[in-house]
Amino acid sequence: MGSPPAGGSRTGAGGLRAVRLHGWNTTLTLLGAWLLLIAISGLHRADFLAQQTVLAVTFTMAITGVLAVGQALVAISGGILDLSQPTSLILSAYVTSVLLALGVPTVVVVVVAVALGAAWGCLNALVIVFGKLNPIIVTLATNFIGVAALFLVFQSAQAPINSALRAFGRGYFLGLPDIWWPMVFLVLVVGWLLPRTRYGRRTIAVGGNRVAAQARGVSLRRTRFGVFTAAGACAGMAGLLFAGANAAFSPTAGSDFLLPVIAAVILAGVSLAGGRGNILLLLLSVGFLSTVPTSLAFFGLTSAWQTVFQGAILILAVAIDGYREKRARRLPRPRRRRAPGPRRARSPALAVAPGRC
Repeated sequence: MGSPPAGGSRTGAGGLRAVRLHGWNTTLTLLGAWLLLIAISGLHRADFLAQQTVLAVTFTMAITGVLAVGQALVAISGGILDLSQPTSLILSAYVTSVLLALGVPTVVVVVVAVALGAAWGCLNALVIVFGKLNPIIVTLATNFIGVAALFLVFQSAQAPINSALRAFGRGYFLGLPDIWWPMVFLVLVVGWLLPRTRYGRRTIAVGGNRVAAQARGVSLRRTRFGVFTAAGACAGMAGLLFAGANAAFSPTAGSDFLLPVIAAVILAGVSLAGGRGNILLLLLSVGFLSTVPTSLAFFGLTSAWQTVFQGAILILAVAIDGYREKRARRLPRPRRRRAPGPRRARSPALAVAPGRC
């Protein structure tokens, strides 16, 4: 269920000041790294700054960003990670394609796809909560089972070319892909609501210190169910966008998103120990990581090198997260002021006259 961070709660004035500073440091670092990558790639090849590059990056951001929102919620709640997102993504995409081929209205398909993803997340929560098992092991196992089951059902699938979803997946608004805008909307809404709503604050509290949260009456089971269900719904939404943007896909197509999603969550400052993270920063981390494959392609590197770089970035992100945790444990605690008590009168026998010893 997650463990409380050492050193107790970080809610003092010094802790809040350090958290704000940490957020600005993360923002400036991500923005600087992204701009540096764009500058180096643009100097290497001037056509890197063309409109096609922007479209390629934003297409990648759309799917990765939606998945990263769900992954960030799981991490903030102390659930560490949800490794079953690839299965939930492809399952929703496949059901979307089948329903559209059967002539089901698009609105109904959208609801079913998101609900199916939420049901997958709820299934994970059932096993984790009532089995009292490690979330990483459970979601890894359900991902293997899900991919194997999908292979028994289909080898390749695609949404109908003449469907409204495919038109949306290939459309543009204000010069950017249509599927990019739902991702931005989701990041902004969830990032704004998380620290301002009752359930969002409970999610952060459970991740920060589950013992203290439980002592205050927060239900760990309900929080866990809510978080994994929300993460599954995000994966279902990503599967919907994935089906609209891709011509054809296989049961293993979702695996390519797992490493970038995890790296984006950690680079955005979300702690794997739980209780800390700013979802709004996902726009920067997802943008940076979505630019890396395109940049490597302009440098003439193959897709194998892209995987190598993604793995290296993930290792670097985990190392940064470990450094953040060590630094957070050393945050200064606010000094406790003693309550004023009655002043003790000095005894005349102990008084010493000035200048005399």
